[in-house]
Amino acid sequence: MKILPDQLESVRLEQQNAQTNRGTQSATAFGDILNGEVAKTSARSSSSASSLPSLGGLDTLSVLIGTQNVEATSETTNSGSAIMDKVDSVLNKLDQYAQNLQGTSSSTSLKDAYGVLDDIDSAVQDIKSANPDLAQSHPALQNVVSELEAMTVTERIKFNRGDYTA
Repeated sequence: MKILPDQLESVRLEQQNAQTNRGTQSATAFGDILNGEVAKTSARSSSSASSLPSLGGLDTLSVLIGTQNVEATSETTNSGSAIMDKVDSVLNKLDQYAQNLQGTSSSTSLKDAYGVLDDIDSAVQDIKSANPDLAQSHPALQNVVSELEAMTVTERIKFNRGDYTA
């Protein structure tokens, strides 16, 4: 059986027409579905916003807060700020470690960087040993200290493995 160019051209036209029809149908269907979902979401958000009760303002808040609570949290704030100062010094040492590894100063060496890494590790261990109840008293600070400990261990492994060369 011989295939003539006219037959090929008619088949191509039919395929193109079928593809364009499918494309416009799917685009229209998708647009309709998208508009419906957006309408549902906006209706939900407007109904939830209107159902919120009005708050009493600062007067109601001041009645709810007692002075005993404020006095009790001042000690916690002092211990928290001391821990934050220690964490800040560890973060500064971590910056110094990064600068030593980058070699921004000509007098720095890998020995200096390793010494700073030891300082970071000992400071993190001091924070953990001085505050065994850190997870209960300051969970956010506990997360930061845990991340610092993980970074220190990771950097020590990289250092010992030889990832950093002079």
